[in-house]
Amino acid sequence: MKKTPVFVVFLTVFIDLLGFGMIVPLLSRYAADYGATPFQSGLLVASYSLTQFLFAPMWGHLSDRMGRKPILAFTLGGNTIAYLLYASATGIGGGLPLLFISRSLSGFFAANISTAQAYVADVTTKENRAKGMGMIGMAFGLGFVLGPALGGPLGKYVGTWAPGVAAALLSLTACLVATFKLPESLTPELRASAKRRSGHPILSLKHAVQNRELAGLLALFFFLVFGFANLESMLPLFLRDRFGFDEADSGYVFAYIGVCIAFIQGFLLGKVSRRFGEVKILKIAPLFIAIGMQLYWLMPNLPLFLLAVPMVALGMGLSNPSVATLISKRTPPDIQGRTLGLSQSLGALARAISPGIAGWLYGAFPRAGGSVVAFVWGGAVIVVGLLLGRRALIDDHVAPGAAPAEPALPPEA
Repeated sequence: MKKTPVFVVFLTVFIDLLGFGMIVPLLSRYAADYGATPFQSGLLVASYSLTQFLFAPMWGHLSDRMGRKPILAFTLGGNTIAYLLYASATGIGGGLPLLFISRSLSGFFAANISTAQAYVADVTTKENRAKGMGMIGMAFGLGFVLGPALGGPLGKYVGTWAPGVAAALLSLTACLVATFKLPESLTPELRASAKRRSGHPILSLKHAVQNRELAGLLALFFFLVFGFANLESMLPLFLRDRFGFDEADSGYVFAYIGVCIAFIQGFLLGKVSRRFGEVKILKIAPLFIAIGMQLYWLMPNLPLFLLAVPMVALGMGLSNPSVATLISKRTPPDIQGRTLGLSQSLGALARAISPGIAGWLYGAFPRAGGSVVAFVWGGAVIVVGLLLGRRALIDDHVAPGAAPAEPALPPEA
C-alpha cells in the first residue's frame, strides 16, 4: 500500500468528518429553537441522507471520468459553503428553511467517502485493500467522535453560529489539502474508458442487481447500515430510560463506541483480513452486531452493559470496510467510483429510513420496552442482510478488467 497518498486521504476525510461531527448533534436542538416539530426535526436530519442517496452515484461516476482529486476538492469546497449557510441560519437568524437548505446542500456535496474509497482502490493491491478501507473508516469514526466534543462547547460558550463557521474552516482546510497535497490516482486510460460508458449512474443499480455477487454485497451493506442506524437512533432513549443518562452521558457512550470502531478499523482489520479474508469475516462479523444489540438490553447493570459495547463495535468495525473491499475487488477499475458511490447511496437511504421505523417501534410497544423491541428489530434486520448476502460470500476472485496486483501510483501533482 502506498502510505503517503492513503495518509493524505485519511487526513482529508478526518478533517471533513470532524466538521460534520460538530454539526450533527446540534441539528435537532437548533431546529426546535425555531419552532420545528419532532417530525420536522426528523426530516431535517434525514434531508442530508436523502440528497446523498440521490447524488452519491453521480459524484462517483464523475470521479471515474474526471479523476478522484478534482471531485474531492470540489465537493469539499461546496461543503464549505453549506456550513457557512448553516452558520447563517443559526447565528444571523435565517430560520428553519435555511437550515434545510444547508443540510440538503451538504448531502448533495457528500462525495468524500465513496470517492476516498475509490482512491484507496486505485492505489492499493487486493491483498492490502481492506487495510486501506479500514483507514478511511478510522478517519470517519475519529472525526465523528471528536466533532461533537468540539461542537458542543463552541455552540454553548461562543455562539450558535460558531460550530458552523468552525466546520466551514475545517472543510476548507480539507479542500486545500486535497488540492495541493493529493496526487491524482486514476490513470488517463481508465478515465477514457469510463467516458465510453453511457447511461445515468443510478442505472448502475439495475446492472448490480443482475450481478448476483455484487447484488448480495449491496444488500448486505444496506441492511448493516440499516441495523446500525437503528441502534444509533434508539441508544440515547435506551440509556435515558434504563440508566437515567442525559445528553452528555450518552455522548460519552457514543464516543466509547466510536473509539472502539476506530481502533478496530485502524489497527486490527488489516491483520484479520490478511489471515482470514473478507469473505470469512463477513460470514461472522455481522452476527457480532446482532448479538451485541441483544446483550445491550439483556445486561442488568451499567458495568455489564459497558462490557457488551465492544461486541457491536467489533462487528461493525470489521464488517463495514470488508464489504467495501469486496465490492471494490469485484468491480472493474474504470467504474470503481460509480459502484462505490452506489453503495454509499444505499447506505444513505438506510440511514434516512431506519430511525423513523425505530422511533415508531419505540412508541408503539411501551410495555415491552420500546428500545428493547427496536434492538430486537435491528438485530433481525442485520440477520436478514446476512441471509440475502450469503450467495455473494464466495471465494475472492478478480473482476473482469480488474487492475493488476501492483498498480502504479502516478507522480505527485
